[in-house]
Amino acid sequence: MENLGRTTSGDDVIARSGTLLGHDLLQHGGLEQQHTQRLGSMETPGETASGDDVIARSGTLFALDLLDCPICFNPLATPIFQCVNGHIACCTCCAKLMNKCPSCTLPLGNYRCLILEKVVEAVIVPCGNAKHGCLEKLSYCKKLAHEKVCDSYVLHCPAPECNYSAFHLDLYRHYTSCHKASSSRFRCGQYDDALINIREQVLVLQEYDDLPLFILQSFMGAHGVHVAVNVLAPSAQGLWELGYDLIYQRGNERFTHESEEMTRIQRVSFEAPVVNYMYIPYSSLDESLVVKMQIRIRKSRGDGEEEEA
Repeated sequence: MENLGRTTSGDDVIARSGTLLGHDLLQHGGLEQQHTQRLGSMETPGETASGDDVIARSGTLFALDLLDCPICFNPLATPIFQCVNGHIACCTCCAKLMNKCPSCTLPLGNYRCLILEKVVEAVIVPCGNAKHGCLEKLSYCKKLAHEKVCDSYVLHCPAPECNYSAFHLDLYRHYTSCHKASSSRFRCGQYDDALINIREQVLVLQEYDDLPLFILQSFMGAHGVHVAVNVLAPSAQGLWELGYDLIYQRGNERFTHESEEMTRIQRVSFEAPVVNYMYIPYSSLDESLVVKMQIRIRKSRGDGEEEEA
């Protein structure tokens, strides 16, 4: 189960397996047939693949690492190149290597490995986010591109010591079910009080059960506290744009911050923000280290909406 120094454990074998459809590609004579055989076809010349025949012409391929580029270790995709000694590489690595095989120094990039191209198209695997509910099953060569998009919908629970992760809607339901007591309510478009202990750093806000989670965070700096608001939501486009306003007041001192955008995050980070935050010097805080402020989460006014009177 090893591929160029990488070892596949017993557990990984299960995760790194896939179904090979049309595995007559691997039979004797497959190389001669590859120019006439349709990619991933269940049919042999003069024979139509019935439902039973589909089962007969499929198999399970273990050690999917064999279908990864041996140089960059990403899943192979068309075109796949080989040198005359049979060493393979993906198109991207060929360009980076200046078409020189790293194993034998012979030219690499002049010959396509057509049979392997057919194999990576024919091997069907589930998305790596199947445990989160993704039902997609796709060609191995398309797995990487799909998961880059799919991963953007996976969120991580903001509750301390909770390792739960899921697609956004399931994550919101999980938080409501398991951690509701730790969150604070707010009303969209209206100011609400928010109290955050700057040592605890995080306050989760949720308008209603099972709806998006907003993360109010404080970060202790050298001379004061940085306060920012983010939304725990997929980074994909299509969600409505949000803005927020913060007000902190103590005696005659008043600090305000208005933002027409809110950063979408997939997990809580404890790195201090460099933009889009409110700064409060320590001299303006009381000894309790609890910051009481007002917050308003609203739709962004970027589309020409005017401030309410």
